[in-house]
Amino acid sequence: MRASDIRAVAAALLLAAVGLGAKAWADPPHDVVLAGARVIDPESGLDAIRNIAVRGDRIVAVTESPIEGKRTIDASGLVAAPGFIDLHSHATDALSAGYQAKDGVTTRLELEIGTWPVAGWYAAKQGHELLNYGTSVGHTALRYYLQKGGGEAGLAALRDPAEKFRAPEADQPIPAAAYPRLASLLEQGLHDGAIGIGSGTQYAQGITRREMLDVTRVAGREGACLFTHIRYGSLVEPGSTLEAIQENVANAAMTGACVHIAHINSMAMSQAPAMVELMRAARGRGIDLSTETYPWGGSVDAVRSHFFDPGWEARWGVAVDALQSRQDGRRLTQAEFDALRSGQGDDRVIMHLNGEATLIALLRDPLVIVASDGGRIEGPNGHPRSAGTFARVLGHYVREAKALSLGEAIRKMTLMPAQRLEAFVPAMKRKGRLQAGADADIVLFNPATVGSRATYGDAARYSDGFRFVMVNGVLVVDRGEPVAGVRPGRPVLSRYKH
Repeated sequence: MRASDIRAVAAALLLAAVGLGAKAWADPPHDVVLAGARVIDPESGLDAIRNIAVRGDRIVAVTESPIEGKRTIDASGLVAAPGFIDLHSHATDALSAGYQAKDGVTTRLELEIGTWPVAGWYAAKQGHELLNYGTSVGHTALRYYLQKGGGEAGLAALRDPAEKFRAPEADQPIPAAAYPRLASLLEQGLHDGAIGIGSGTQYAQGITRREMLDVTRVAGREGACLFTHIRYGSLVEPGSTLEAIQENVANAAMTGACVHIAHINSMAMSQAPAMVELMRAARGRGIDLSTETYPWGGSVDAVRSHFFDPGWEARWGVAVDALQSRQDGRRLTQAEFDALRSGQGDDRVIMHLNGEATLIALLRDPLVIVASDGGRIEGPNGHPRSAGTFARVLGHYVREAKALSLGEAIRKMTLMPAQRLEAFVPAMKRKGRLQAGADADIVLFNPATVGSRATYGDAARYSDGFRFVMVNGVLVVDRGEPVAGVRPGRPVLSRYKH
């Protein structure tokens, strides 16, 4: 062979080797491939069979083409959706996180009530959480902190989180000398990473309308959102749900803040669909309002709370036999109610408020987000929403009742909550979507079997149908089983800490 031919062959071999090396560098095996899933992405409208590639904590491809991964999961027959975002979860412990993961939740947020101080709350969770986590700055807790003197004395008072809702201070105004600190401390919480302001207004009757306006004004000035358990839940005027919503409409209009009204189902009862219509009318005039529902007819309350002051039957539209004890699961008699009201011990009840028609109307409404209002898993007589909210929507209301489509249900549990937050929470622009570049928070479920096993009287039950659940690229449910020893959850923070 001539020298020129040898040089040509060598050059060709070198180019081939370089090309192979470049391809190997540019296209290494993906960490996980979900093959043949029915992919539903609520933002693009995609609903088709696709393969999903995950590398690290991100989705890097959603494609019809065959792709390889270090692990390939056969997802044929399963629906792939973005991980569910729960805007309203009071559950913060590891046990309830496992139940929520089995319900498809990948991000749980404590926004209705929030916390104070914010920085310490996030620091305590770093590296310890199964699911993504975040909080609002808690107006109710913060005002209690100020009422108890602020500083170390105020922090010591907050060490019992439940006490601030039962303490006499909840029904009293903030002392005049301390009131000027309220706005600056709310701002501090937002700058420490809180993703909005939470206000349990009905729990603290000392919150004046001026105070509520000032709190909303902070949210508007910071470009954040106010999440509120509104002032009244009642069918009767004065003190009706309608008045409470009008207060928030007015505050949002005056301040430019976004206002999110928690669990409209349990605040407005049979009038809830009409209250959503009121909010829609306000939105049509440029006022930024949103709301949520959970797919259960009962709410959780305490018999010795303000909710059960005389006249409660008319306000809530129910009688005493609508109350179910959380101690033994029995419906209460009048004598048992009276004993709880005047006694001691556990006075928590489930109050059955709403029928199926109200819940279906809310779930069908394009303005309404799905959120759980769940809490800790506390045995069989807890509320089933803590374990089975999202599966109940998919199983009962989509598959059985056919109240809404699968795609619309997924949108209400993923994209809608992400979009509610993303103006103030940059990370939410990567959540609630199933597309290249999004966070690898993914659920895969069997649409024929998905459903809630949790019920009233048997509330501590894992949901059915979720085969795989991934948080930031790490499987937390694998082939239907919880994965032990993983803690991939990350903080969800405001733009100040992003």
